[in-house]
Amino acid sequence: MGWRNIYISSPVKLNLVQNQLRITKEGEELDVPLEDIAVIVVECLQTFFTGQLISEFAQRGIAFLICDRTHLPCGELLSYHQHSRMSKSFLLQINASEPFRKNCWRLIVRRKILNQARCLDLLWLQEGDTLRRLAATVKSGDPENRESQAAQIYFSQILPNSTRRIPSPVNDALNYGYSIFRGAVARALAAHGFLPALGIHHRNELNHFNLADDFIETLRPLVDLWVSTNVGPGKSFVPAHRQSLVSLLTSNLLINGERQTVLRCTEIMIAAFLKACKEKNPSLLELPELLPLSEHAYE
Repeated sequence: MGWRNIYISSPVKLNLVQNQLRITKEGEELDVPLEDIAVIVVECLQTFFTGQLISEFAQRGIAFLICDRTHLPCGELLSYHQHSRMSKSFLLQINASEPFRKNCWRLIVRRKILNQARCLDLLWLQEGDTLRRLAATVKSGDPENRESQAAQIYFSQILPNSTRRIPSPVNDALNYGYSIFRGAVARALAAHGFLPALGIHHRNELNHFNLADDFIETLRPLVDLWVSTNVGPGKSFVPAHRQSLVSLLTSNLLINGERQTVLRCTEIMIAAFLKACKEKNPSLLELPELLPLSEHAYE
């Protein structure tokens, strides 16, 4: 799968030329091989693109996200036919037992809370140890709702004078980053034959990305870390921030003992979930661990 992420913030024309994406702006042209592209985010609503190009994106598994007038991603193109045994993956998903799903959710919540604790440590904030103690007590299905308890403690530290419900540049940045990561997870799910609407824990009938919202939980603290470092009180959420959040997909996380990009982590995580479904063993899940902010170095 591709590795490059493209962010479109001004009026351009996008079309297909000899298996390459051609970006044309004010008479200047830039060609990008389609095989290199993982995610495209179109923020400018004056962007022109062809149906042939969109069809090619779908066939190649390129996640194409488009934003609304407030600059938040509001839609994504995903392929129907990226996996050779899509029906087999879907049957594994739909036939997964309740204990299996609950234990998967336990592991996801535990890793999310541990990543939140690490985020607080990296920001030199308090309560990291409190979150680690909570993580150790998460049970199958999280019946005591440790996830919510941890969130209250966590956001009281990173948003000391606000909440997630109050409109602000910080919340706008968090929502934008979460949406980008959600699109990356949905791309990996489609590539492995899963139906993103059928979740492990999230089961909103109006949500087409319940399963993506399950697995994004372990990735959210990376967005939190970046936003807390770059978008503070009194600052605006500007296009440069949005471009950086798209680029965050190439930042490092630790998974299975190795440093990998966020994009690669989504692929490893979902491939491990497929194996776990096949063997009915939640312990086969591989979930990413938060690292200090750093861009992946390609050799």
